[in-house]
Amino acid sequence: MAQKRKNTGQSKKSVRFFSGLFFVAGLGILVMIGISLGKETYRKNQIQKEIETLQAEIDKVGQENSDLANLISYLSSQEFQEKEAREKLNLQKEDEKMVVLRKDAASQNFQEPDEKGEITKESEERVPNWRKWLDLFFSKKG
Repeated sequence: MAQKRKNTGQSKKSVRFFSGLFFVAGLGILVMIGISLGKETYRKNQIQKEIETLQAEIDKVGQENSDLANLISYLSSQEFQEKEAREKLNLQKEDEKMVVLRKDAASQNFQEPDEKGEITKESEERVPNWRKWLDLFFSKKG
């Protein structure tokens, strides 16, 4: 009976040792699986952010492509070609008359004040502001 107790004590110790060893090994495997799962989740999030960035870039390029297509269709239209021919090449239609206004021709229509320094009502709108201020402050009327 004494031997039975001795063997039972050793078997309990060995069972306890193996169960502790299995617990530690299982815990280690569980930690490794958790770390691996965390890495994969992080990687998945990074890939998702990259996909969203690329999708936004695709949308932007698509919008630019659409704008360029609209510009091409406008540039190839008859209306644009006529406008460019008129502006750049000075062309006109057969039944049209062209009138050219020069800036210096408009300045010739200014009426200078007469000998008394008075300006008529017709030319008052064409007098520059600086001249009106000078007349206001330095005129001898009053």
